[in-house]
Amino acid sequence: MKPRSQKSQGKPNGKPNRGAGKVGHNQKPYFKNKNNQKAKGEKPNKPEIRNMKRKEKAAQEAAEREKVRADRDAQVKAYKKKRLEKTKAISKRTQKGQPLMKDRMQLLLKQIEEMKRN
Repeated sequence: MKPRSQKSQGKPNGKPNRGAGKVGHNQKPYFKNKNNQKAKGEKPNKPEIRNMKRKEKAAQEAAEREKVRADRDAQVKAYKKKRLEKTKAISKRTQKGQPLMKDRMQLLLKQIEEMKRN
């Protein structure tokens, strides 16, 4: 057997081997652009969709919390106003220091009327 010649050490079509990672002259190298912005027509990928859903959910929860807080504040304000009126009516006194029965009777009348409504 004859030993092979040194010439036939390339690709079978005669082109020489290029090193790993090298690109031909007519090809553009492929680099991943992590910070590249997407074109307007492209769909968002799964992580972006998840992030958008999370943000929407967080915004809805924040709006719900704000609504609940506003309702609670309104209820507390109404209760404080009612309690202040009651305290003023009960704390009224005559010149001699006796409690004023007229205001207490009006307060009791309001309570009775409220109980009848409910």
